[in-house]
Amino acid sequence: MNEEDIRSQLKEKNKEIYLNKLSLDLTNNLEVLVLSVDNLLNNISRDTKNKVLGIAESFQNEKIVKENISNFIENYRIFLMTLLDTKKEKIEALYKENDNIDTYKTKIKEINIDIMNKLDNYFKENINNLIDEIISNYDDSFCNLRIREYLKNIFKENLNNKILDIINSRDIILLNTFKESFQKYLELNKNTIGV
Repeated sequence: MNEEDIRSQLKEKNKEIYLNKLSLDLTNNLEVLVLSVDNLLNNISRDTKNKVLGIAESFQNEKIVKENISNFIENYRIFLMTLLDTKKEKIEALYKENDNIDTYKTKIKEINIDIMNKLDNYFKENINNLIDEIISNYDDSFCNLRIREYLKNIFKENLNNKILDIINSRDIILLNTFKESFQKYLELNKNTIGV
C-alpha cells in the first residue's frame, strides 16, 4: 500500500467520523427539542383549559374541557413529531451530500417554513371540532363567541409561535454544533493527511 492509498483511506475514515458526529449531534438536538416541545405542549394544554374555564366563569365542565383540549394537543403533538422526524431525515440527507453551513441554514429555514405551514393547516382543519366540543357545554352565546375567538386566534398564535421559537432556538444550537464539528473535521484532515 502506497502513501496515496493510506491518505485516501484516512480521508475516507475522517469523513466517516465527521458524518457520525453530525448524526449524533442531530439525534441529541432532536431529543432535547422533543423534550422542550412536550413540556411546552403540557403547559399550553393546562393554560388553555384554565383560560377557557375563566371565559366561561365556571368550573362545572372542567373535566370535559380538559379532556377535549388534551386530546387536541396530543393529536397536534403526534402530527408535529411526524414533521420533526421528516425534518431529521431531510437534514441527514443534506449533510451526507454537502458540507456547506450556509446551505444547511437555507435548507433548515425552508423546512421550518414548510413545518409551520403544515401546522397552520392542521390547526385550521381541526380547531372547529375542538371548539364545537367545548361550546356545546355552555348555553351563553357571548361566552361561546369568546371561547371560539380565543381558541381560533390567541390559542393558535400562542401554540404555533411558541413551537416555532423552540424549533428555531434548537436549530441555532444545531447549526453551531455542525459548524464546530466541521472545524474539527478540517483540523483532523490537516493533522492526519495534511489537507
